[in-house]
Amino acid sequence: MPKNSTIIIIIALVIITVATLSIFFAFFAPSFTGQVIGTKETALVTRIVDGDTVVINDDEKVRLLGIDTPERGQILYKEASERLKGLIQNKNVFLEKGKEDKDKYGRLLRYIIIDNENINVLMVREGYASAYIFETDQYEADLYAAQIYAQENNLGIWQYKDTENTFCIGIQWFNYNAYGDDNKNLNDEYISFRNKCEETIDMTGWKLTDNSSKEYIFPSFVAAAKLTFALHTGSGANNETDLYWNQDRAVWNNGGDHMIMFNNEGKLVLEYSY
Repeated sequence: MPKNSTIIIIIALVIITVATLSIFFAFFAPSFTGQVIGTKETALVTRIVDGDTVVINDDEKVRLLGIDTPERGQILYKEASERLKGLIQNKNVFLEKGKEDKDKYGRLLRYIIIDNENINVLMVREGYASAYIFETDQYEADLYAAQIYAQENNLGIWQYKDTENTFCIGIQWFNYNAYGDDNKNLNDEYISFRNKCEETIDMTGWKLTDNSSKEYIFPSFVAAAKLTFALHTGSGANNETDLYWNQDRAVWNNGGDHMIMFNNEGKLVLEYSY
């Protein structure tokens, strides 16, 4: 057989082998979701809860490590959620652990990596989140450097850094549909708020309204740092974790409503529709 013919046959065999292997791995290789690669695992992001929490593989929540985004009702809450959605929803990502595996709510604590980009750091750098470090870990320096960049360039939340209480009080949960008949279970209709800041917030004289202009004026009340408190529609004795509106009927419409909160100087603090 001529030498040239032998070379052509060898090349053809190599091409056929490569093509066969490619088809094999395309159909029979393990799926991306759930594989462990070094210190990282992989997953499919199936839903965005908010700017710093996602659902993977349809059933498990992941809290992004090292960052804190605006709460419901706060400025840029929706924008942060939409930005994270555009970056990773319905995409395969790497999840990287820090020092802790889960938080007290059972959510996985992870950095999310895609296309060699640390999404946690990116959210801070673009101003959609602030750095929020519990313990020193592998990305602490990157997160703080990203925050300095966002602050110096007046990006995202840092445009509002001089607005009083803008990023302290937020909505943690809005339970507008009480169990059973809302009008007979008024204290199960409530808004749970969180003071995410390191300092206490005096909310005495703050005002909250609904879509029909019902008003709640906060009595003498101080929101403790890093803790939650609830405003119930019904009656009870106010304390440091529970406040009562003393209404005789349900306030919040199950089909949709609009909540606005102002501080004692009349400045808008929260605005939330559902």
